[in-house]
Parts: sequence; structure tokens; C-alpha cells
Amino acid sequence: MASEGRKEKVIHTRIPAALEEQIKRLAEGLRVPVSNLVRNMLEDAIEMTRRMRDRVPAPHDPPTATMDLSGVFGWQEITLNIDAPCARCEKLLQGGDQAFLGLTDRSRDARVFICPECVPRPVKNDRRRKASM
Repeated sequence: MASEGRKEKVIHTRIPAALEEQIKRLAEGLRVPVSNLVRNMLEDAIEMTRRMRDRVPAPHDPPTATMDLSGVFGWQEITLNIDAPCARCEKLLQGGDQAFLGLTDRSRDARVFICPECVPRPVKNDRRRKASM
């Protein structure tokens, strides 16, 4: 029998009617069966979850050694084209994210990126402001 070699299973789940309509419209627009669309979406979601789990440390994990930023003489705002961790908070920065590249005299292999939340901000100095008045 042909069905003996089949390992596919059926999963039943309840979803809101609005979500069902969205899925049906999307499947119709893509000209694929709803079951294929849902299967592909589930596979993509599982793969994305695996990638995120493998790249981002769990909140209870001790942080890894952060990079030495003492050689950075400036920060250049950039749009990333690769995934990279923030050198300060270790948050995963993804391609397309705004980030800052640490400018150093070191080789390219020692490049560092930080997220916008971690970039140093200038401290207002009252003396400079008073002197300019």
C-alpha cells in the first residue's frame, strides 16, 4: 500500500475566524493549497526559532566576555548587512539594523559593533556652555 510509507500527520488546532480568512486569502493569492501554506509557515517559524535560540544567550546564562573597547576612538553609524552581537549588551543585531561600528587602528578581524542603546552619548558640560555666553 502506498500510504504505509507516509509519515505525515494531521494536527488540528482552533484559530480565530479572521486568521482563517487571512490564511485562505494569502493561499489563494499565492495559488497554493492552504495546507501547503500553513505547513511552510510552520517550518519557517520553527527554523527561525532555532536560529534565534542558537544565537541569543538565554536571560539566565552568564554573559560571555565582552570585547575590549579601549582601542575604539570613535563610533560610525551604519546599517548592518550581517548579523552580529552588540559588543556591550550582547543583543543580537541583525542585517538591516542600525548599529555603530567601532573605529580602531586594529585589523578588520577585530571590528566591533554596538547597538544604538549602548553608544556613548556626550555629557553636557555646564562650563563650556557658560564660557560661550
